[in-house]
Amino acid sequence: MSEKLSCKDPVIGPGQCPPDGCPPPDRIECIAVDKIYDSCFQVDNREREFTVDFSGLEGGDVVNCQLTPGASIACTEISRVDVGGGFSAINLLITVPITVTNPNDATETQDVTFTFTKAVTLCAPEEAQIDCSESTVLSCVCVVSDAEEDEADITCNIQLCIVVKAILRVQLLVPSYGFCTPAPCVTLPGVCPPTPPAQCF
Repeated sequence: MSEKLSCKDPVIGPGQCPPDGCPPPDRIECIAVDKIYDSCFQVDNREREFTVDFSGLEGGDVVNCQLTPGASIACTEISRVDVGGGFSAINLLITVPITVTNPNDATETQDVTFTFTKAVTLCAPEEAQIDCSESTVLSCVCVVSDAEEDEADITCNIQLCIVVKAILRVQLLVPSYGFCTPAPCVTLPGVCPPTPPAQCF
């Protein structure tokens, strides 16, 4: 294929601006977006005890634990107090769904949930919603503390990354070049072995 691809075509499209700068926009658009007024994160260590309906476990056994697949950490606003300057002291109830797995049978799982409260200070308008869905479980280790024939008590040490955002749907004025127009697709011949993809700078 003699024709080379170039990322420096004069057509305006997504990507970085050329060294001499982007051309001026030709219009101003009003778009509706979710604006993040403020956000914060914190690593939080929690210890919780659960009873699981697993058989064949003994004291000291390690039980696998993770954030429940397909679920997310959620938060419920308990109270919000204006502290001035646009900031609010917000009390949250954090709900964490986790799944524990029987170390003797990977197909045997049990979903458990625990909650705790957290206080944060954010720049948050009264109408802004508080979101924690990007929070995640960094690590989770459970150990059997007491075991009977058909159930066991486990103690879990859980490390969380709690991400809190104040989000509000707003209308923004933004400079624009108009609507995006797709370019024709280009098919390159196969290369064996494959080479790393080209990068645009």
